[in-house]
Amino acid sequence: MPEVAEVAHVCAQLRRNVLGYQIASLVLNNDALLFPVLKNASNPEKELQSLQGRLLHSTIESVGRHGKYFWLRTRPVDSKSTDVLLMHFGMTGNIKIRNIGSHLIFLENAGTKEDVVTVEQLQNEENESKKEPEEWPPRFTKMELVLEKDGTRLDLAFTDPRRLGRIRLLTGPGIQADEDLLNTSPLDALGPDYSKSPNSLKSEKEFVIGDPDPHHHGRPRPTVEEFSKLVLSKKKPIKSFLLDQAFFSGIGNWVGDEVVYQARIHPNEVISSKIPQNLEKVHPVVQRLYDSIIYICEESVRVEGNVKKFPSNWLMLYRWSKAKKKGPKPTTDDGKALDFVTVGGRTSCFVPELQKPLKNE
Repeated sequence: MPEVAEVAHVCAQLRRNVLGYQIASLVLNNDALLFPVLKNASNPEKELQSLQGRLLHSTIESVGRHGKYFWLRTRPVDSKSTDVLLMHFGMTGNIKIRNIGSHLIFLENAGTKEDVVTVEQLQNEENESKKEPEEWPPRFTKMELVLEKDGTRLDLAFTDPRRLGRIRLLTGPGIQADEDLLNTSPLDALGPDYSKSPNSLKSEKEFVIGDPDPHHHGRPRPTVEEFSKLVLSKKKPIKSFLLDQAFFSGIGNWVGDEVVYQARIHPNEVISSKIPQNLEKVHPVVQRLYDSIIYICEESVRVEGNVKKFPSNWLMLYRWSKAKKKGPKPTTDDGKALDFVTVGGRTSCFVPELQKPLKNE
């Protein structure tokens, strides 16, 4: 599943390429899963035409993101207000811009074969695919936009093989600022995005690389003291807790594994059962976890999810051979053996030698 880093890269691609473009034409699939507004519509086809009419000829003014959600803020012709095209990738969604390359490798879908799938192999496959003529529209396209600006044309497609993504068009006075948008469903149910600093400001400068939307939009991450109270109040495994979008927006399976690995905590650890709540100072284990969340989220977003730029001591570079059934277990760059455990119904990768259960205090 695309997580905070992958979503940030897609937003970066959009900000670098589509701002100021007008939607010259578009094709939307009549798919009630992808477009929730169609689910209870008495006439889905008419509702879809209304949606298309609202988007047609509107201009893309900005790009925003929070956790796994992202949006294009559009302005209809001769309108004083803007609309928001809000999107979520689900498990397999993606945005593709014709003839615009991307370094994204969705590693969560790898490692499903008998043999080991490495990052290098996936990168080689990606490079080979770039040599072939690009298919357009791509397979599994659910929304296709033709964008125009000053005589230049761009083709954009939202693809989703498993149809678990979601696209909504939000309108009205309650979404004219991004701070208000985050108080609108479904964004109002999300917790903070730890890749965003409490002191970050919305950047209006020309964007080159990194975080395309560093502003927290009124939902800053907590202080370490607030974080400590939260963690020590929960009676659930830390990996399961990290995947709860109501508290950690944008963290998915690989980011969660990376966080607990860097913090040297077992993914099945219930921290509140080992550490008392009434400490005068933040416990070192909780401090490590807090610092790890911020570090992994910020750094992975800074490099836009580019695995070639991840530090060599990151676990995620070695975790994708989980389906290998014969031979030695996969290891980290310094030779530590990896293992896998199911936590909250999800497969978690960890290093037993480094991520041992905490002592009861």
